[in-house]
Amino acid sequence: MSTRRKASAIQRDFLIVIDRLRKFDSENQKKFSHSNPPKISKNEMFFSTESIFITVFREFENFIRDVFLFYCLGKSTKSRRKIKSYLHPNDLNHAERLIQSSLQFLDWNSPDSIIDRAEIYLEDGYPIKLPFTTHLNKLREYKKIRNHIAHNSTTSFKDYIKVLTNHYPTLPLRIPKPGEFLLETEPVDITKYKLQYYFDLVINIAKDII
Repeated sequence: MSTRRKASAIQRDFLIVIDRLRKFDSENQKKFSHSNPPKISKNEMFFSTESIFITVFREFENFIRDVFLFYCLGKSTKSRRKIKSYLHPNDLNHAERLIQSSLQFLDWNSPDSIIDRAEIYLEDGYPIKLPFTTHLNKLREYKKIRNHIAHNSTTSFKDYIKVLTNHYPTLPLRIPKPGEFLLETEPVDITKYKLQYYFDLVINIAKDII
């Protein structure tokens, strides 16, 4: 990513990708729900939903990394508000090396880590901290869903069960696959299923921090 890019360009590229994924999800919905008989099976729909979710999660992770490093250079937001960074890197790669320091790798998918990092390197954590703290619980839940899809381990399953416990009055006897769960109605907005809500969430955060 060039240091000459503007925040709006980073945001634009991210939103283009998310829009394509949203259209792909919509096409799958038509094949599954609006066709008789369905053009794809239930399991194919669940698998595709998980794949779309993982891709959105990864794109959002990369977007946050790019924006964070961009602001560490003291660049301005879309509204031309200049960000005060406590780092004084030479370029984006230098900024990432300074932040990583002795760490083995930088975690860009943990909302808690991103909030802590914003507090350390950006004055008042602006503009990263507030959007993440506002949606912290949801971001934590989606991270647990992502981890279970990616790892399918005993630990990730326990965390996934915690997510389900927050959404069901009583835990179902048959534990839904993540792809199935992501197609269930979102209590915060009953007009959407959970994957749709996640689309909206990452888009809104992307707009708030640019």
